[in-house]
Amino acid sequence: MRANIYRHLSQQNITYTFKFTPKGSYVLKAQKWASILMTTVLATGVLTACGSKSNNNSSATNSPAASAAPVDPAKLSGTLSLWTFFDGTKGIASAFEKKYPNVKVDVKVFPGDQYQIKLLSALQSGKDVPDVLDLERSYVGKFIESPFLMDLAPIGAADLVKNYIPYVSELGKSSDGKIKAISDQSSPGGFWYLKENAKKFLGTDDSNQISEMVNSYDKIIELGKKVAKQSDGKVHLIANTGDLNDIASYNTQPFYVNGKLNVDPKWEKVYNSQKEIRANNVDAKLPFMSAGWGNALNDGSVVLVAMPAWATFMIGNKDNKAVGKFGVAKTPEGFYNGGTFRAIYNKTANKDIAAEFIKFSASAEWQNADLIARGNMPALQSVYDANVDKYTAPLTGDQKVLQPYYAMMKSMPVIKSDKYSDSILGLWRKVASQGLTDNKSYADVVAAFQKEVKAAFPELQ
Repeated sequence: MRANIYRHLSQQNITYTFKFTPKGSYVLKAQKWASILMTTVLATGVLTACGSKSNNNSSATNSPAASAAPVDPAKLSGTLSLWTFFDGTKGIASAFEKKYPNVKVDVKVFPGDQYQIKLLSALQSGKDVPDVLDLERSYVGKFIESPFLMDLAPIGAADLVKNYIPYVSELGKSSDGKIKAISDQSSPGGFWYLKENAKKFLGTDDSNQISEMVNSYDKIIELGKKVAKQSDGKVHLIANTGDLNDIASYNTQPFYVNGKLNVDPKWEKVYNSQKEIRANNVDAKLPFMSAGWGNALNDGSVVLVAMPAWATFMIGNKDNKAVGKFGVAKTPEGFYNGGTFRAIYNKTANKDIAAEFIKFSASAEWQNADLIARGNMPALQSVYDANVDKYTAPLTGDQKVLQPYYAMMKSMPVIKSDKYSDSILGLWRKVASQGLTDNKSYADVVAAFQKEVKAAFPELQ
């Protein structure tokens, strides 16, 4: 459970400790963000340095031949080493072993920020490197630009992702267009709400109606004022102004463009909306996964909680008390949070097994099973299409919960991974949050942000 949280939190530049409360929900204590940011900066520097050397380690030179041709499961045998940062990977490992009975998948889990450090050390030394490695969305861009990962073209990568949600397939491509990592999920987010609470404060628990009520920041502000007034300030419409960063971050231009820091003008509207939200008591000042955030999700003190589909473990469902009690609505723009991308070490001796594992991860067979068993939202549009009008989940009752997610996912802009943007986004979150606390102007926040970026990444213009 804890590892499943670590899987997606490095974007927040915060580490957490966890305590299970008697009420059955998780309380998280935020610690200093510096340790993960330092790991991120070091990783960027090391991988950039490695990438700037000669291509003696390049996948084109050293990758063993791999094949896109079908393989008889009974004829594939051996042991595949797989490194990851969360326990959930054991699920696909078990499913793969079941399909390929003569293969053993040796999964090693390194939770938290120690994973990047461990992986970097192995890749640099060339010793004890796994055949397949998991990469979290927030740092996949740094690794796919390094010379250590195999170009997946020979195993038919283009065909594997041709039916993918566009932004998911793009995130696994290096700057030269090579597919070096493939995800098996889309990790979409939405506004989660207690139906009873929504009826009380919004007048409806219908997902489509609520989606329409909050389809712009201005509407969120006005609706939030009404909720605050109706509840005498005890209930808030949203958990935190930072939710707007999650929504905006994948609907704006990247922070890194052609070697330069780039601040999309759209951030001014976002920040000024955040100031209005804070000034009018619209948010509960509870950052994602912070102490109290999970309680607010469960006790109804926040009406709409922006969170990714994978975060439902934060809902207290002891004795099935939450079954059918929740709904999901669209956010003003689509967003996603986290995601696991898988890559192959370019010098692996187990190229055939590694190739089959990536193919399996990208298959409708696995992604459909993962959706049904664990509620992980697929990367394949074909799996969405097959389930969008029939899939329901226990917590959301009879709502066809894929519908709001799929509508948002298809309209999401395609953004390439790079070595810097997600790390810089973490700095923006930090500086903008402090700016809101200090009631700073947008110009002041941008100036402070530029200084932070220059200190962390002096090579950028």
